[in-house]
Amino acid sequence: MRVIVIGGSGRTGLLIVEKLVAAGHSVVATIRNPKRMAETVKRGAETIVLDLDKSPLSDFTTTMKGADAVVFAAGSAAGESSALDRIGTRRTVHAAENAGVKRYLSISAIGASTGLSIRSMDDEMKDYYKQKRAAAKFITSSSLEWTILEPGELTDGGDTGKVLLSQQAINEESISRADVAAVTLALLEEPKTAGKVFQLTRGTQTIAAALKAALS
Repeated sequence: MRVIVIGGSGRTGLLIVEKLVAAGHSVVATIRNPKRMAETVKRGAETIVLDLDKSPLSDFTTTMKGADAVVFAAGSAAGESSALDRIGTRRTVHAAENAGVKRYLSISAIGASTGLSIRSMDDEMKDYYKQKRAAAKFITSSSLEWTILEPGELTDGGDTGKVLLSQQAINEESISRADVAAVTLALLEEPKTAGKVFQLTRGTQTIAAALKAALS
């Protein structure tokens, strides 16, 4: 597959790029900061500088033409408004539709679409979840063959290969970014995951077994 990774230079995005390239896929990473280009190029990705908020929508559409899938792995940086998640999702969904791309996978946050209560959260986290929920609603109402992955708290630990994956609400646990990247690859390569939202945390099953169970 030819896969566009939005936010390809982020901590999770870089690992997704690595997994996709290692699996033999052709990867185009979009990044906001040109100073990060060496990191994605070194990992085998064609790299294009695009700003989710400022670059013309037509530039995203042009980049996506001929692609088989888009992975949205971007996120707002510390001190930035979480609205960038919603705005970036809306713009990249439109671009994918305009470019004729069918597959779209978004990395969100655990519970964003399962009714997780945000009342006890601080204002920053409340806004974060509100933006994630708005983004999810936009994705699910699109014409794309979408998948949403909602991982628990992200850690920088390595690959464990053991996860819990479910279409139902699950307890909030952490998950390594490396495992998120591996699950992203598995979801992209399984057509039956289209039109579904998955919760993801650390667990005891292999990724293959967890995916099979989540789809059964």
